[in-house]
Amino acid sequence: MGYTVVLAETDAHREALARIWTTNSYDPAVNPCARERFDWLYREPAVDKAQTWLAIETASQAVIGCGSVFRSDRCFRGRRVAAGVPAVFFVEKEHRVAAAALAIQRAVLAGGCRAGFDVVVAKPNRRARPICDRVGYQPVTDLHDWYYVVAGDHVRMDLPDPARYTGEVVSAADDRFDRLWERAHHRYPMAAEKTAAFLNWRYSGFKENYRFYCLIAKDDRRLLGYVVFYAMKDGVVVSELLAEEPGGDVLEHLLLGFCAAMKREGQVWVSLWYAGAAAFEEELRRIGFTRGTHQRTLLVYLNPEADAAFRREMLDRANWFIFAGEMDVILSDEVWRMDQETDVVAADAVGR
Repeated sequence: MGYTVVLAETDAHREALARIWTTNSYDPAVNPCARERFDWLYREPAVDKAQTWLAIETASQAVIGCGSVFRSDRCFRGRRVAAGVPAVFFVEKEHRVAAAALAIQRAVLAGGCRAGFDVVVAKPNRRARPICDRVGYQPVTDLHDWYYVVAGDHVRMDLPDPARYTGEVVSAADDRFDRLWERAHHRYPMAAEKTAAFLNWRYSGFKENYRFYCLIAKDDRRLLGYVVFYAMKDGVVVSELLAEEPGGDVLEHLLLGFCAAMKREGQVWVSLWYAGAAAFEEELRRIGFTRGTHQRTLLVYLNPEADAAFRREMLDRANWFIFAGEMDVILSDEVWRMDQETDVVAADAVGR
C-alpha cells in the first residue's frame, strides 16, 4: 500500500480525525474526556501551538492515521529551547504496517524542525518504540514511577509549617505563577515553560479536573511552589511541579504539605513519574517517596541542524528535569473509564 502524509486542516479534516479517535481510542461525541482533548488539540486557536499530520492511503484517498506534536518550550542554561511533544499517534488497524507509521512520524519530525524545534521529547510505549528508533529518536534515561501512601498515621499533618507557610488549592494559574517561573527556572538544569498562560492552556478545563496545590509564604503571600495534579478513585497523579529550589526546605514543605492535603481529601496514594538529574530522586527518597518497579524510556529527537555541543547536552540525563505528565494527552484507558452513576473516574493508577 502507498501513503501520502499531509498537514491537517482543522475544518476540512475534523470528521476524519473524529473517526480515527473513535476507532482507536474514545469517541469524542460520547466521552467527555475525549471531546475536551479533541477540541483542545485541534481547535483553531491552537494552530500555533500544535501540528497534526494525516496519513492518506493513495489508492482510496482515505485518511488512515494521524500524529500530532504540541509545543512545550524549555529553558536550558539561560536560553530558550524550542521543544515539541508528540501526541495522539493513531493508525487504523488494517494499516498498521511500518510504512504508514513511519510516514506519519517522519512528517511530524520534519514539520517540527521546519517550525524551529530544537528537540522533540517522547516516552513511547512498547509498540511505538521501534518506530521511534527507526525515525531517529535517541534514548536519554528512564522515567521511573514514585509513590507515597498517604493513608495511615505516618503522614505529617503539621506541614506546611503554619508559622511560615500556608497551602491552598486553585483551579487555574495566575500572575503569581509567572513571578515564580521568573525566579526559579534558572535554578533547574532544564525545565519546561511554566508560565501561567501555558499552564492554563495545557491543563485547565478538562474533565480530569487538573488542580494546582500551592505553597504560599505567610509573610508576603509569595508563591513558593506548586504541584499540578488530578484525582482518581483512590489517589492522585502528579503531572508536574515547580518549587523555588529543586531541593531543600521549600520542596519538602511543598510535597509533604500536598500529601497531607490529599490525605484530608480521603485519598490513599500520591503518584508521579520523573526523569532527570539524580539529585531530585534523592530528594524524593528523603521526603518519603518510594520508587516503584515501572519505567519508560525518555527519548529525544534532535534537530539535525543543532550544533554538536547542544546535541551532546540533550543526551545527558543530568541536564533534564521532566515529569511524564508533561507528555500525557491521551491518558490511560483507566483514567477515562467513567462510572455511569457517579460520573467520576473509577480507576487505580498506581504503577501506571
